[in-house]
Amino acid sequence: MKRALVLLAGPVFLTWGSYNLTVGRMPSAPDQSHVAEHADFDVGALRTRVNEGLVAPGAAQVLFERQKKLAVACDQRAGILAERLGPSFSSICRPPYVLAGDLTTTELDTIYRDTIVPTARALSLMYFDHEPDEPICVLLLGSEESYRQTAKRIDGRSVADYHGYYIRTDRRVMINASTGAGTLAHELTHALAHFDFPNMPEWFDEGLASLYEESDFTVDNLQLVGLSNWRLNYLIQALHQKRLGSLESLLAARRIRSDQQALDYAQSRFLCLYLQQRDMLPLYYRKLRANSATDPSGMQTLREAFSVATLDDVDRHFRNWVIDVYEKGRKTASRR
Repeated sequence: MKRALVLLAGPVFLTWGSYNLTVGRMPSAPDQSHVAEHADFDVGALRTRVNEGLVAPGAAQVLFERQKKLAVACDQRAGILAERLGPSFSSICRPPYVLAGDLTTTELDTIYRDTIVPTARALSLMYFDHEPDEPICVLLLGSEESYRQTAKRIDGRSVADYHGYYIRTDRRVMINASTGAGTLAHELTHALAHFDFPNMPEWFDEGLASLYEESDFTVDNLQLVGLSNWRLNYLIQALHQKRLGSLESLLAARRIRSDQQALDYAQSRFLCLYLQQRDMLPLYYRKLRANSATDPSGMQTLREAFSVATLDDVDRHFRNWVIDVYEKGRKTASRR
């Protein structure tokens, strides 16, 4: 392993040395003892970035130390999780992620490579400028019974009505893995977004995360495209009963109402889908983040995005669009 590490890391440090001879002395090469023990610290990727001119030699050591620190932190979190979960649970470290659960290590690694990696890459390309600098723990339970029991034992939670949740203070996701990848994409969006935009309004936080619980990758696998889903039924029912609040009231509240959670999630999600279909969502996210100090609800930023003084006309068009999405979905289903 150490020999392989030298072969991978050698070009990086040779590049640093050449740089020293021309512009001055660089700091000494970092100790690699922990890296040699950690299979997921990708020295080769760092070497490639230096050789391709994507990372200056002077910045490479900073990245090296940052990644090594994160790898150590992931190992520590894995140890803490192992103590809490017990010997029947498996775990793997894939910085910045620590995956654990009652699945095999092979199954955990498959979920990491097939779901977490492409989802995180797409979200980063579309929205996020800040990478995680702390471990994100992902607990994956293989059955409904195991999920409920573990949620109750670890967090004291009753989870009868949902298949996953994210604990922000612990940067930890808990997932019923038997329900598929959608719930994981939802909670992973929360976990990654909070590193990039920690004070985003709750309506947008939940709208963006729930958008990707039903989504497809583009042909090049570099972007995620949200699709209509079961939450549309809550909107249609509220429209028919004339109890759907305005977009301005949704944004002004900033938070999801505990007594109207399902409806607020649905309205937030489909507002994000509405923006996506107009190629406005990534831009709105970045402007919302930039304006958060002066426009914490995002209302003025949304008005500016549509070049309107109020959201009244946008709201009317949104409601008509929701009905159209519903009707198209019914026609598609009837043809099957």
